[in-house]
Amino acid sequence: MVFLLLFVAPGLAALVVEYLCCRIPKKRLWRALPPLVLTFGAAVVVWSRVHSWSEGPIPIETLLFFPGVPVLGLALGLFLGWRLWHKLWDPRVVTDKRK
Repeated sequence: MVFLLLFVAPGLAALVVEYLCCRIPKKRLWRALPPLVLTFGAAVVVWSRVHSWSEGPIPIETLLFFPGVPVLGLALGLFLGWRLWHKLWDPRVVTDKRK
């Protein structure tokens, strides 16, 4: 259940968002928006988690499990959404094998 909430659900949401950002808008800028938002959001979450510990060293598990696993799921979902769009809608080059 925890794996589903922390890894699979963000991955599926990211897959849908990336596919729609690649499929619907005509400008290429929209394709770069989800990875940029993911990078900025992950940096903000890690920064806030690091600075929320006021005493002593930061347990590495807090950085691996909360921001680490969902960010990995989101990144994998973004990649799979881009690959799905690329497979379905990108032009294909066909070579003639008779030559």
